[in-house]
Amino acid sequence: MDQPFVPNFAKKAAVLFAWSTTPYRSEWKFDITAHKKILIDIGHVCQNLYLASESIEAGTCAIGIYDQAIIDGILGLENEEEFVIYLAAVGRRRVKQDV
Repeated sequence: MDQPFVPNFAKKAAVLFAWSTTPYRSEWKFDITAHKKILIDIGHVCQNLYLASESIEAGTCAIGIYDQAIIDGILGLENEEEFVIYLAAVGRRRVKQDV
């Protein structure tokens, strides 16, 4: 939750979206390409979050680097079958003030 480049960024968000996956549910059908398809799909979902946020004048920031154990623990995903693969913080944008 404490990111090195923007301290407390995720903690300051109005909402934090977390997407998880259970890869074996896709592997039976798509074999090794399942992982690629999962990541492409979650990218599309997050892009739609950016669009929806923009329409309500909110800001979104996707987060791909995080402490896996902490996030999975918070969400109760403490097994090897399901885990978080992507996060996105959404909140009010800063208003630029004229000087």
